[in-house]
Amino acid sequence: MDPSQYALPRGSRILVTGANGYISTHVADQLLGLGYSVRGTLRTEKPWLNEYFLNKYGKGRFETVVISLQNKDEVDRALDGVDGLIHLATDLSFSSDPNAVIPWVAQAAKDILEIASRKSSIKRVVLASSSTAAYMTWPEPNGRQIDTNSWNDAGVAAAWDESTPEQKKPMTVYAASKTEAERQAWKWVEEKNPGFVLNSVLPCFNVGKVMFPEAQGSTMGFVRALLKGDASSFNLPEQWYVDVEDVARLFVVGLLDPNVKSERIFAFGEQTHWQDVVSILRKLRPDNKVIPDVPADIPRDRTTVVPRERAVNLLKGFYDQAGFTPIKKSLAEGIEDLK
Repeated sequence: MDPSQYALPRGSRILVTGANGYISTHVADQLLGLGYSVRGTLRTEKPWLNEYFLNKYGKGRFETVVISLQNKDEVDRALDGVDGLIHLATDLSFSSDPNAVIPWVAQAAKDILEIASRKSSIKRVVLASSSTAAYMTWPEPNGRQIDTNSWNDAGVAAAWDESTPEQKKPMTVYAASKTEAERQAWKWVEEKNPGFVLNSVLPCFNVGKVMFPEAQGSTMGFVRALLKGDASSFNLPEQWYVDVEDVARLFVVGLLDPNVKSERIFAFGEQTHWQDVVSILRKLRPDNKVIPDVPADIPRDRTTVVPRERAVNLLKGFYDQAGFTPIKKSLAEGIEDLK
């Protein structure tokens, strides 16, 4: 897409919440590379983050502010002078207690939208949702289909159900928090009709380049652990995979493509099984003899994601990118910094 057509002109300032995260660092990098300024929110100072972007893009392009998303005054100040917002910060504690996670995550999403609506400069907002907001990512070997109207009601119910097995609680609580945050965000926009466009991005299991060891993320970190012989990663639900840079690009599309309005963008790259991942890792690291074998009882997920094609078209239209990045390339880039 010609930059003159972007919904926000180059040089605009974009607020990225949770700027030190695995996806967030790539989002900031994409925006800075396109000529935007980025203000990132953090819970604590991360000098390595500021230093990296200072060295790469120079002074005055990237800044950080330390805030709590539960403090409305701090959020309000962070949004001053901002033209666009990408809200990525969330609760990654994977607590089993729904009361400790779900209410505040959903409320924080509504609060930041409400505060953003009072800033006349803000014209575009993108909310980070999750594949788990559309469906519970336990494998479904018999197949199922999800679309833009799919919501993980089963996950929400399971999160609050005391009979849900304890080992499943952390994932169901996380899924419920993402489901409620996104659903309530859309409801808020429908009721309040703010002066900005809202889009959401629903990424699945992220793999790919790790910009910082400090931000390797809860997903690529599980893959990297296999190189050390850690088989606990196989306890994660089998699901779709996507390259983290593709996800970052889709956040940028949601922010800058003027034709994308009020959309749920499904960032789903490939249907992949742990056996595929292990096979690729063994080819990439043939001398590594500690990569564990995959248990035989893990089924493949046969979920069909109808809106995936829309995401493919968005990547093509904005970046002239032909489809999602292949999983082999993503995994190679995700471990290239490891000896």
